[in-house]
Amino acid sequence: MLTVTSDRPPLLESGALAYRLDPRGEPCVLVLTTSKGKHWGIPKGRVEPQLSFGDNAAKEAFEEAGILGEVTPHSAGMYRTTKRLRANESVIEVWVYLMKVTRTVEDFPEKGQRALKWVSCDEAARLLREPLLAKLCRELAQRSKSAAA
Repeated sequence: MLTVTSDRPPLLESGALAYRLDPRGEPCVLVLTTSKGKHWGIPKGRVEPQLSFGDNAAKEAFEEAGILGEVTPHSAGMYRTTKRLRANESVIEVWVYLMKVTRTVEDFPEKGQRALKWVSCDEAARLLREPLLAKLCRELAQRSKSAAA
């Protein structure tokens, strides 16, 4: 039987909402499949004690997607979800950082383990089931339109 453990503090993760500008100057967002391949998400993982949350988000982005770039110094938001660990579900608190991608590499630790694709902000907002991520994608598109005006 699956149980949710609420008596423990949430497990801390950080993730990168990674974007780059297309040739027209419009932002595209990187989405990737979860480790089980069922849903679209962002690179994220458990925070390592020796790293800041932002540095951890950058590390996860490199390991899972082979991307490098500039991570914002402050989180763009946080959401909570559950993750099945062994026989229990644990609460996960995910701190999200925007990452402007400046470079991609061909070889990275989790290459071939996930599907990756660059999509418009609107499509990313539809694919990412977490409301905070969808909101951040819409805000990214809006900022781009405001800057172009």
